[in-house]
Amino acid sequence: MKRMMIALAAAGFLAGALPATADEALFKSKGCVKCHDAEKKKKGPAISAMSAKYKGDVAKATAAVKGKDHPEVDASDAELAKLVKHAIGAK
Repeated sequence: MKRMMIALAAAGFLAGALPATADEALFKSKGCVKCHDAEKKKKGPAISAMSAKYKGDVAKATAAVKGKDHPEVDASDAELAKLVKHAIGAK
């Protein structure tokens, strides 16, 4: 029983260290976190601000990411779609 409790505690600790979703992992691996935070404005707007601004409008948010004011993102179109959906909270 003691071993099981230790194993469960370790699994919970390790799970907390892993990204919550594959989209979040992609967001981190593509460097988006350098400029964007969940709640705080960094070099770029906070994810919460982007979500409020675009209200699920993936096309409008994608156009902003591809625009001249946003640094080029090294991502395929499919990855970019996932990144934008993750950033604005779209399904």
